[in-house]
Amino acid sequence: MKNFLTWVILFLPLLAASQESLTLEQVIQRGLKNNFDIQIQSALVDIAKNNNNAGEAGRFPTINLLLNSTNSMVERVPANPFAVAGTNRAHSTPGQLDIGWILFNGFNVSISKSQLDRLEKQSEGNASIVVQNTLQSIILGYSLVLLEKERLEVRKKLLDLSKTRYEQVKLKKSVGSAITFDVLQEESNFLTDSGNLILQRLNFRNAVRNLNVLINERVEKTYAFPKPLEFAAPAYSYTDLESKMVANNFTLKNQYITQAILRGNTQLASTGLYPTFSLNLGGQGSLDWLNARFRPTEAGTPVKNTVGYLLDDPAQPVVNTTFAPENRTVNGNSYGGYANFSLRYTLFNGGQIKRSIENARTRELIGQRETDQLKLSLQRDLQIAFDLYEQRKQIVDITKTNQRATELNLNLAEERYRVGYINAIDLRLIQLNYLNASLTNLEALYSLIDVYTDLMSLTGSILEQTQNFGN
Repeated sequence: MKNFLTWVILFLPLLAASQESLTLEQVIQRGLKNNFDIQIQSALVDIAKNNNNAGEAGRFPTINLLLNSTNSMVERVPANPFAVAGTNRAHSTPGQLDIGWILFNGFNVSISKSQLDRLEKQSEGNASIVVQNTLQSIILGYSLVLLEKERLEVRKKLLDLSKTRYEQVKLKKSVGSAITFDVLQEESNFLTDSGNLILQRLNFRNAVRNLNVLINERVEKTYAFPKPLEFAAPAYSYTDLESKMVANNFTLKNQYITQAILRGNTQLASTGLYPTFSLNLGGQGSLDWLNARFRPTEAGTPVKNTVGYLLDDPAQPVVNTTFAPENRTVNGNSYGGYANFSLRYTLFNGGQIKRSIENARTRELIGQRETDQLKLSLQRDLQIAFDLYEQRKQIVDITKTNQRATELNLNLAEERYRVGYINAIDLRLIQLNYLNASLTNLEALYSLIDVYTDLMSLTGSILEQTQNFGN
């Protein structure tokens, strides 16, 4: 078991050397390109852009081409002597080109086009919010990976120290200068640190897997991270941050667009107070075919019938020549056009238009209240985030100083332990102090990055501030 742990610890650097190196800039680029949420929102923006045209708002006429085919077969024994007896097959293909154009409907077209413009901007605003949230998640996800990596390095260092002392105390026992109790104590420390390293290695792998999900990479893919967890915390004034938030916060800007859409809905509802004037014109025609047994023509086959005899003399018959009925197809057509104007003005419909306008105005007022509430909430969030930012900067400085002190104390304690000034229990306590101080410093640094991304998201400037990470 101990040999296996030693082999794994020694072989890990070789594995890392063969992995792809991944920096924060590369993570951000991949995330903005491959993240599923961003791709979905980008598709929604394309839909909004496609819908934003004058034709969708109703500015242009509607043109319809109508074609029909009617067919019938009738077996007829007519009472009308002028009707065609026998089997009549009729075929007709009527067609119509119809153009309908609303010339005026209370400025509905221009208002609808403005609404489509706002909906496109709203969709782009939603995309900006998704990009911002995704970018914040990527930065925190990458920082968490570095945090777990640094924790892993601390655990490795502590395990190396435990392993060295364990080997030394076994050597001392072999020459008679240490007892079994000392060996068991150092072995327990070594095994405890080995187990903690295994658990921390799992935490690191899980953090990498979560990062892969954010940037749409294979979950099992691993990387080498060349930079440690570092952050250059810039100085800010609350007044400047508040000004940026009012001007650039994506959620607030989107709320302004939503308010404008509600105002446009009120205008659309008011168009019902105006008349609608429309034009309808077009042309229509028909091609017709009739196949039947028509009365004979001179071109048909003659049929001779004896209708009587001259002076009742059979030698002098009176012959009537006729022509047999024949099947013929007769073609025909018709065509014409029309141009109509219509004016519609709703005089009374039970107060529906008035109620629609009142409801739209009420929704507009509700939207304004929501905007005011959002402004107030954002100011509160900004103040809280700013105070946390200033506090965590101080905590990072304190924990960093403490970590350096415990590291120096650990180095001195190692020397004092070798010469016998302190015992193994005291050295272990000093090691644990170093461990806790190092982990506390790393967690404080990550917490500072967390609140910094909140500040940048609130002020709408997270993308332009990513260069502060890793510097």
